[in-house]
Amino acid sequence: MALAMGMTILRAPDQSTKDPLPAIVSSYQISADYRQYTLTIRQGLKWSDGVPLTTEDVRMTWELYADERIYPSFPRKVRTLGRGDGIPGKLTIIDDLTFIITFDASYGQFLAELSSWIPDYTLLFRPAHFIKQFHADHTDMADIQPVLDELQIKGWEKLVILKDMPHWELYREHSIGVPTLTPWIAETVTSSVIRMVRNPYYWKVDIAGNQLPYVDRVESEVSNHLQAIMLKAASGEYDVMTSYAQVREMPLYRLNSERANIKTVLHGSINNPPILFLNHDFDYQTAGSVWQRLVTDPRFGSAIACAIDKEDVNNTLYFGLYTLDGYTKENYDPQTANTLLDQIGMNKLDTNGFRTDPDGNRFELRITTAAISPDFLALGELLKAYFEQVGLRTTLDVIGSQLFGQRMNANQLMATIHWSDEPIWGPGISEDYWPSSKGHWAPMSEQYFATNGDSGRHPPDYLQKFFDLHVARKVVPPQSPEGEALFADLVNWFSRHYATIWPVGRMTVPTVYNADLGNVIKAGYPFDRALDYGMEQLFFRSSK
Repeated sequence: MALAMGMTILRAPDQSTKDPLPAIVSSYQISADYRQYTLTIRQGLKWSDGVPLTTEDVRMTWELYADERIYPSFPRKVRTLGRGDGIPGKLTIIDDLTFIITFDASYGQFLAELSSWIPDYTLLFRPAHFIKQFHADHTDMADIQPVLDELQIKGWEKLVILKDMPHWELYREHSIGVPTLTPWIAETVTSSVIRMVRNPYYWKVDIAGNQLPYVDRVESEVSNHLQAIMLKAASGEYDVMTSYAQVREMPLYRLNSERANIKTVLHGSINNPPILFLNHDFDYQTAGSVWQRLVTDPRFGSAIACAIDKEDVNNTLYFGLYTLDGYTKENYDPQTANTLLDQIGMNKLDTNGFRTDPDGNRFELRITTAAISPDFLALGELLKAYFEQVGLRTTLDVIGSQLFGQRMNANQLMATIHWSDEPIWGPGISEDYWPSSKGHWAPMSEQYFATNGDSGRHPPDYLQKFFDLHVARKVVPPQSPEGEALFADLVNWFSRHYATIWPVGRMTVPTVYNADLGNVIKAGYPFDRALDYGMEQLFFRSSK
């Protein structure tokens, strides 16, 4: 079962940011120049320990952000244009419920940040009354020291960092006792299970006035064994499984539906299928790098895209239920792939029948992935076969998830297979297209951008164009007419530079659920996150 988080400041049904509804706030206003955001907290909201939510919680959040003892720098999402060198928004408290955030220049993207579950409500609201008891500027050290001794922590600053948590930490061991605004609060957290209990002060009610959530207790299993998760779902051991279920497993779920008392529903997903990322920063420090010459030549990326039999991927891995749209529009055309590879100088063969690089030396396309999802590995095997059919020697490396992340961060991987949240890029709620987000496609250039040139790679002109487009679209709300035009420019950049190559189109995924469960999303709904972040509405029609 997915953890129920995602309590957003504004509510954006279907991920749309055209006109998001108030959620934790009861109202909001945006100035015509997108510089000033006025928000009023919904009256009567309380933290899970019963303490009222007020603008003091916002003020405390800003205090923590500005304190270099706690935060190395003010978070980018609350800086103008979301830039590392942007000026932090100025907070003005009006009264206990109303506050204003003012930026020094237009920042329309901030509307999407307020609507997104990715920063969540914790972007603006941290429980001041709770954090102050560990903060030496607010509490005497004589009262803090016993807590430091018990937790074996040196320095109150580290204690504040431990207790001041963004939403993705709210179901970890050190979250026990931390006030939240989520429907359930952590009761037990181990390496194998997370047990949660109802938040007695949760702020949502149904249309009849009944307080949510309907379910009193939630238990979530922690596991990296995907096969075991699938088998447990098929045997009815989970009441809900979304995000991890895949179309290829549907025969198993349908076969066991009556015996295990489970049902399935097919719907869309926020994710792409796994896609191929070509690292445009790989080997950039090597003079005359062959990879740099290839990856910056659009003909190489186009050849890769043409070599992929998208219908075969769809039919082999996804029962033909995925669409065939994408940011690289090439159809399966191995003849064109061969022609393009010949044109860029890869027209000679080595003794094993594979193409050499343009200098006549051995060439190997190395694709690396991790067993994050079963189709990552299956797709990798298909890509290897497709690319070798057009003469590109290809190696698929499957490594552990932790090592995979480390090597991506260290810019050690030529090409990777990973997901990306493309369908929600347009509304601005996700920026998974970012060069160091999922499959890294320019991590060192991103580092240069993030550090204002202090480290990383000075981006070549075509990569700098990407960053310029990224910043430009943040000036206005992402789904304003101007914002949608700017997003189209960004999509066009991806279609010309092959940082990401789609093997197939958008996903269809199943949710597996207890047949007695009510308020599950309907078939065809565009996004699986509608259930993940709306679980407080689930209820059992009868006891198990």
